[in-house]
Amino acid sequence: MDLNERISLFEEMVLCCHDLYLWTFDAELNLISCNCPEAELITRLADHDAWRNTLRSYAEKHTKPIIMSGKPGLTWIAIPHLSEASGMRIYILGPVATDDIPSSSVNAMLRKTELSAALKERASRFIASLPIITLNRLFEYAIMLYFCITGERILVSDLHYEESEPSAPASGQRRPKKTDVHGTYAMEQEMVRMVREGNLDYQKQLSRLAVSGNIGKLSDNPERQMKNVALVCIVLFSRAAIEGGVSPEVAMTLTDHYFQSVEACRSIQELQQITHTMQDDFVQRVHKIRTRSLSRPIQECCDYLDLHIDGDVTLRQTAQHLGYSEYYLSHKFREETGKSFRDYVMQRRLAKAPDLLRNSALTVKDVAEMLHFCSQSYFAEQFKAVYGMSPSKWREAQ
Repeated sequence: MDLNERISLFEEMVLCCHDLYLWTFDAELNLISCNCPEAELITRLADHDAWRNTLRSYAEKHTKPIIMSGKPGLTWIAIPHLSEASGMRIYILGPVATDDIPSSSVNAMLRKTELSAALKERASRFIASLPIITLNRLFEYAIMLYFCITGERILVSDLHYEESEPSAPASGQRRPKKTDVHGTYAMEQEMVRMVREGNLDYQKQLSRLAVSGNIGKLSDNPERQMKNVALVCIVLFSRAAIEGGVSPEVAMTLTDHYFQSVEACRSIQELQQITHTMQDDFVQRVHKIRTRSLSRPIQECCDYLDLHIDGDVTLRQTAQHLGYSEYYLSHKFREETGKSFRDYVMQRRLAKAPDLLRNSALTVKDVAEMLHFCSQSYFAEQFKAVYGMSPSKWREAQ
């Protein structure tokens, strides 16, 4: 199938489940096609300048889907795509609601327009008829539409999110909403099971789960809602990791770390990345414990080092903390891991270096000091031996 046929099939499949409309614009945001019955009315309601500024600047730098949320609570998916045959096209899916939209919020927005009373009533009825779709399901539609357009598979962490100033909560008539509690519970239990088992295929398996459930409304603000959901997941995964063999001390330390990371996030995109990193971290730790035949003292030693690798850890300090003699710990550590204590610490510090180079504004010198290398040149030498290039060139290549 060519691109137009794939998009047409996607439209038909989505309409089997929800009244979701697909719009196609050119690079200047002139409408090319749309299957929305109220296209002209919705176009008149849209804030054209804001849309143009947001989408133009986004399309200049990005190709992945962007989720746009605006007043009075409507959400859209937009995907820029450049092809040799048709040039730049921007595909937009929506609008939808991710929560109940009070009629008072709709009326407040419509009062600011120059529409006639009849058109305002028509617009109000149309907005009330829009489906309420969870953010998780909306993310799935974005991933599927992107695949139809490009043939490329992406993850939720690849999506961008743009939110206008949230509308103030208002009271008013609310539409009834059905919640699939069973779907939510089943997905939650499957995710917890994969953490408990240290299942490295968890991403592949999760992609096949139907995210039809709804965790419930925890906040009126979409970003706060996702933060609360992430915090719930952290607690669930930490308990599952303990059941999988991770020590309570390690699990609780990680819980504190990810709680702070979630609260420090300033965008939904950052939240998605933290949530993905958090689950992968717990899964990887359980997997290592289940596949490594380490004795309890050495497993405790590895856990301690992983948690304090950016500190000035020494054999003496570690042995005292764990209650073993330096000779016993050093001898036992080499016997079971095949590495000396010092070599293992070096390996773990070099494993952490790429994250610091990629996700922070720290200089190479700062990273070397944070990881307790004796000098920047020694850090660069050891880094190059592992990754094949200097820290500076590695950062530039990302």
